[in-house]
Parts: sequence; C-alpha cells; structure tokens
Amino acid sequence: MQRSDPPGGAVFIELPARLENLQAFIAPVLAVARALPLGEERCSNLELALEESLVNICNYAYPDRDGTVRISSRPEQDRLIVGIEDNGIAFSLVEAAVPDLSVDLPDRKIGGLGVHLVRSLMDEVRYRREADRNLLELVLFFHDAEVST
Repeated sequence: MQRSDPPGGAVFIELPARLENLQAFIAPVLAVARALPLGEERCSNLELALEESLVNICNYAYPDRDGTVRISSRPEQDRLIVGIEDNGIAFSLVEAAVPDLSVDLPDRKIGGLGVHLVRSLMDEVRYRREADRNLLELVLFFHDAEVST
C-alpha cells in the first residue's frame, strides 16, 4: 500500500483494484472532505460516487489481469477534486450513454444507472485517457456547511 498525506489536506493512495480495498480508498478522502465546507449530505454523495466508480473499476477494468487504482484528492480555493486513475480498459464515464429512465424497469437496458448516479451527485465529472490510463476527476464545489439548529 502506498499512501501519503501531502500538505494542505491532499491524499494519494495506490492499491490493488480489489473490492476489499474500498474502505482504504474511500476513508482518507472522506476525512479530507469532512474537514472542508461541504456539509454532510455532500460528503455522503461523494462517498457514494467514489464507491460506485471504484466498484466498476474493480469489477470491469481488469478482466484478464490484476491492476491497481490510484486515488488522489486535493482541496483548491473553492472546490475539492478527487482523482481516480487506473490503466484498465478504456471507459469514459463522461461519454457513457445516459440511461432512459422513462422505460419500465423490465424493459430497460441493463447498465448505466451507476454512471447516471455519479454524474448527478457531483458538481463536475471529468475524464480523459492519457498514456493508456483512465483519469477520472470528481469535483465538488464548496458551499457553506449546513448549520445544525
């Protein structure tokens, strides 16, 4: 396991792309997110988007070999950017077809709901393929944290 906590609340983790590593990827990112002005609901949205993205990588990116996933997070002036990087099969979450939610469930094409979920939970989702690597960025802009009364 590689892990470093650079200054400024950033996180970098690289581990094998295995489901048993989900919490090792997600927990440090959420610790950073919860220290920022995001509010608990948006942190929960981030957790769900991360889990969905990572499960897809673990299940589909490496069909015939083992692989790794790199997670990074970096707070910037007005946002948190979480990077997810793998060298598995090319897949653009940004360009994937949006599922037709108007079709009855038994008639609906399988797949795509997780992609729709991630895109709807994040403020921005960016993807690029670079040097045989999938580079996904999940972005949440800071908002005033919800105040409990």
